[in-house]
Amino acid sequence: MSLFKKNKKITDGVVDIDVNELVEKRRSPVGIPLLILNIIAFTMTLFQMYCAGFKTIDVMQFRALHMAFGMCILFLIYPMTKKSSRTKIPWYDWVFATLATVPNLYIAICFKQLAQRAGTVNTVDLIMGIIMIIMILEGARRVVGLLLSCIAGFFLLYTLFGAYFPGALAHRGASLGGLVRHMVFTTEGVFGVALGASASFIFLFCLLGALMSAIGSDKVMIDLAVAVFGKQRGGPAKAAVISSALFGTISGSSLANVTTTGTFTIPLMKGVGYKPEFAGAVEATASCGGQIMPPVMGAAAFIIAEFLGKSYLEVCLAAALPAVLYFTGIFAAVHVTACRQGLKGVPADQLPSAKKVLKEKGYSLIPLVAIIIVLVCGMSPQMSAFVGVILTILISYVKKDTRFTPKKLFLAFAEGAKGAVDVMIACAVVGFIVGSFTLSGLGVKMASLVTTAAGGHLFLTLLLSAMASIILGMGVPTTANYIMMSMITVPAVTLMGVHPMAAHLFCFYFGIVSDLTPPVALAALCGAGIAKARFWPTAFNATMIGVAAYIIPFFFVYNPVLLLGQLPFSITTVQASVFAIIGIIAISCGLFGYVVDKANIVERILVIAAGVMMVDPGSLTDIVGVALIVTILVIQLRRKKKRAATA
Repeated sequence: MSLFKKNKKITDGVVDIDVNELVEKRRSPVGIPLLILNIIAFTMTLFQMYCAGFKTIDVMQFRALHMAFGMCILFLIYPMTKKSSRTKIPWYDWVFATLATVPNLYIAICFKQLAQRAGTVNTVDLIMGIIMIIMILEGARRVVGLLLSCIAGFFLLYTLFGAYFPGALAHRGASLGGLVRHMVFTTEGVFGVALGASASFIFLFCLLGALMSAIGSDKVMIDLAVAVFGKQRGGPAKAAVISSALFGTISGSSLANVTTTGTFTIPLMKGVGYKPEFAGAVEATASCGGQIMPPVMGAAAFIIAEFLGKSYLEVCLAAALPAVLYFTGIFAAVHVTACRQGLKGVPADQLPSAKKVLKEKGYSLIPLVAIIIVLVCGMSPQMSAFVGVILTILISYVKKDTRFTPKKLFLAFAEGAKGAVDVMIACAVVGFIVGSFTLSGLGVKMASLVTTAAGGHLFLTLLLSAMASIILGMGVPTTANYIMMSMITVPAVTLMGVHPMAAHLFCFYFGIVSDLTPPVALAALCGAGIAKARFWPTAFNATMIGVAAYIIPFFFVYNPVLLLGQLPFSITTVQASVFAIIGIIAISCGLFGYVVDKANIVERILVIAAGVMMVDPGSLTDIVGVALIVTILVIQLRRKKKRAATA
């Protein structure tokens, strides 16, 4: 939120921001400090690759070494304050990096002795544990922001002083030694499921994204999307949707997606007639969708698989139809707006050739195909990412300009490690919250409290959870947001009979759309900055364009048939999928005021109502929805025909 306040400048209502500063808070050291930093990051990547492909080590040892490398890198690249130098690493950050590394190395080296005296904490353990807790809170403050560190700090204090809390929140409290043991020396706290996913899967996919960007895969995705859709009505906007969906599979960051694809697609959209506020909104909405787009999705998707004890492929399959509905809604919105405003596409002679792009650089997309094949074959996400990384390195040698020289590979490996630090620290600090829930028994109490507050009504419970998730997401990354809300929401709604996969994906979706939702809406702010547009209209447009993300989660909670693979496949699954797609298109038509002709206010309301009924799985609602849409179509076609005859 501080970025929002500091970087947004408004001149005549138009947002003027330094987009790079909004996305990138890291320092860029030079000289010997940079070399040392890159060597540490490169070594971390080698360690992660070795463990992924060749050698399995003890869980605690693996996660502790992952943290040791990551925390060291964190304090060297993230400055203490915004006023700190962006090119020099001060002496105290070298001290912080050392202090953050030592406790993790202590756990990695002495993990056998620690396991043998499980349940007891000696003086050295206590000192190391306290140092680690402080360093994680400070690291999270630098990377994620003060809010998440404060939340984690509150839960640590709650765990210690639970006896002083009122009513149902009270518990007997934990000793300092008990807190440190639980949070640091077990897999219930810092080294829990979230950090395990960061170490095992997420790091490798961050590395894969860095390597694929280094060989130009991101540009190939954009060129292909523009080549295929550019000449259609409103083509650049459709290309933005597709390219952002594709790039999101290797990016995992809404803001990085906006800045990478938006700098190219937003000017194209404005060039064919889209208003700046709409162009910025389209890119922001499509970029956020990258986190819900299989096969890679966002970091939280790996954690969902771990929490549920299911394969990552099953999570991807369940999320597939909601992702299709989300992007269908965006695609429909840009097409409807183009029709309503009479916009055209880009002349064919100004577009790249899809055939030429595929022939010359299509090989750079082979790793993505390989990931899907490996996952379908039943192998782990860790192995699929490992295969993807190896393939990316190998195919880089197809052409001289993409070839990984030793220096280029060294830098790419280093950048991959640096890019994984953000998720690592978010997973680590959220471990304090998860650990507090388990040590204090708060998890069981919260489920009861949430259910009671909602009066036992499922819809009200979901609505309150969605609002809390959006508000929390305004200052907390998607992964941390999902984990916190899943601790509160999932137990409450599963007690009401909700399918566990639906409950987890519900939290996941509403954590993501916080990047679109005013008043913060960082993805929309970033899009507005590139488009030189007004922020509030851009944010409201983004909310309307991404409407599917706000309504689909409610429907798949009530009827998991929309989550493929969660119920036995039947004709009902096909029916629900087809009508849901038509329904989302109808909703977009209603929101943006065009079906086959410009719609009046009554027609818009009826079309939106019809769309909502069709998204809701059920034969009766489908029939009523179709009847309404056919009626509107007939009315508009007659009106259009009459107008043409009069003309």
